[in-house]
Amino acid sequence: MAENPARDGGHDPLMASMKRMATTTERTHDPMLWSTLAIALLVAATAVGGIFWPATYARETPFSRVGGVASDIVDLLLVVPVLLISGIKGHRGSVPWRLAWLGTQGYLLYNFVIYAFGVHFNALFFVYCATLGLCLYATVFSLRFVPLEQIAQTYGPRAPRKTVAVVFLVLAIATTAFDLPEDIAATLAGRLPQMATAANLPVPFVHVLDLVFLLPALFIAAILLFRRKAAGYALAPVFLTLLAIMNLELVSILAMMGRAGLGTSIPMIVSFLVLALGCAALLWFYLSSTRGAALAALAESATSA
Repeated sequence: MAENPARDGGHDPLMASMKRMATTTERTHDPMLWSTLAIALLVAATAVGGIFWPATYARETPFSRVGGVASDIVDLLLVVPVLLISGIKGHRGSVPWRLAWLGTQGYLLYNFVIYAFGVHFNALFFVYCATLGLCLYATVFSLRFVPLEQIAQTYGPRAPRKTVAVVFLVLAIATTAFDLPEDIAATLAGRLPQMATAANLPVPFVHVLDLVFLLPALFIAAILLFRRKAAGYALAPVFLTLLAIMNLELVSILAMMGRAGLGTSIPMIVSFLVLALGCAALLWFYLSSTRGAALAALAESATSA
């Protein structure tokens, strides 16, 4: 019996046109490209203003002022390029770059909560709010385009799942052990934690973000990886990207603190640099694990032939 071209849609112009329209509509509804361009522009404007416009951090303490400029340097020289590259490549269909884009968005969400709530009111306030809101909604509306099952099937066989999970757990436990003692001591003594005092803030915003969002997310991602869940395989490169950028930001902050005469720690700079490079290397191994799987499948097929 001859095949019906209309049944499989392979030779039906109408079916082919409908498929093209569906693909175009899906790409149009994906906010990744236009939101990337808008966020990159806003982040660049914030960074340039913080670095070159003294009025931006005029009301901040020396500790906060130096930290803000150090973060702005990382945003301008690292985050904006990574955001643009990952956003463009992810929009074109690259799943690894889409995951790296989500990790970059996570870093920006973390930082711009601090900008919007922790920096004294200045002329860039509306830019902070626009960036934070756009990052949040771009991330939320982009999640439906993350193919969880495809990611699990692609990276599940050979990805360094346990290694990544252990790294997440170690970092989460170490950060908790670093944050909690200061906050508990301040609570018992009835005073502000040192971080809040140094930044002239009502609460240590960084500790809030760590304890409420970042650390629980790392614990959850580690558990999902140990249990071989599809979401865990997707979250691994997202958080590796976030952690690599965040540790480089800490290197920049500590180095700028030392240059400004506010005190620094060379061992801590080295530690954060090693963590940043380690997370970047682990991200590369994780995303390139599919090459090993492809080579193994090719060798197996050649042997069976």
